[in-house]
Amino acid sequence: MQKTLIGAIASHDSVRKNVEFSTILRLLYERDRELLSEFHFLMTRGTFNRCVLGKDVGDFQEAGQLTGLESPVREFMIENTTILPRNRDGGVILLSNLMVKKRCSLLWTFLTPTTTHWMNPELLALIRLSDVWRAKRLLNFGSVEEWFTREASRDRNRRLQPIPPEFKLADGSLQKAIPSSSGAHKIEFPRNSVSYSRQSFGDKTVALIAHDEMKPRMIEFCVDFEFELARFKRILTTGTTGKKIMDATSMLKDRIVPLNSGPLGGDIEIAVEVLFDQCDVIIFFVDPLHPHPHTDDIRVVFAAAMRTPTVRVLANEMQAREWMDRVVRESE
Repeated sequence: MQKTLIGAIASHDSVRKNVEFSTILRLLYERDRELLSEFHFLMTRGTFNRCVLGKDVGDFQEAGQLTGLESPVREFMIENTTILPRNRDGGVILLSNLMVKKRCSLLWTFLTPTTTHWMNPELLALIRLSDVWRAKRLLNFGSVEEWFTREASRDRNRRLQPIPPEFKLADGSLQKAIPSSSGAHKIEFPRNSVSYSRQSFGDKTVALIAHDEMKPRMIEFCVDFEFELARFKRILTTGTTGKKIMDATSMLKDRIVPLNSGPLGGDIEIAVEVLFDQCDVIIFFVDPLHPHPHTDDIRVVFAAAMRTPTVRVLANEMQAREWMDRVVRESE
């Protein structure tokens, strides 16, 4: 079975936006259940719990303002939703990655401008990448209602995806959605990192990222430490960095896994590899003196590393050279 995916998030700190989201789901179900069933929703755990189940509503519970959906709309949404991790656990990063992979092309963002939630880097990166990859982004109740009335019948065949969704990582492996206790399917990141057990560099993956002004230094770095880098199992690279490294070295070609450029979502792809415990080291030659159009994506990479207990981040050339010399080279 294949359906068109809709990514949906609602501000955790706005009663109004959560109620709006629940209300539009109820309205669309009553208006045309058959058409709505042509789509499959991707929601972070918090959005799903608050707006569908009426759970985890925090301070809103006493006021009885968020009660979720009633039957049969609730059962319908449970059947037609895959739950992503909570925003704080990286769920929005995973949704951004689906935008980059051109698998999700509809995004409902029920966010409020009156709190700081919508300004966190993960959400800003999601919004930016949805525009880069030409996703249809709907910001409020009225936009969704008009879309459903006038466009949904044509969008139901927009980039059809297998249901439940599958997430393909850089090594080709698939992370599949599994049933959750609520009845909906869910995607989870590994709870226990296995990177502790990857003692040999031959079992490890390193990511190489360099801003434009720093690419010549990254190429020089790779030439100087070509033998050491060749000991890694995989080398993830963004944009043209990988091709330039392959052209400048002779031992790394079979190790390099090229991803999108940073502005096109390569940083997000690496962040997802980190969250799925598929990346052990990030060498990031950051240019701190020039602005970047994807600053929020850059922050997301560091945020992903902060969420994991073992990933080593080397964020400047001197630190990276010392680590390669003292840790990798001396372990030979």
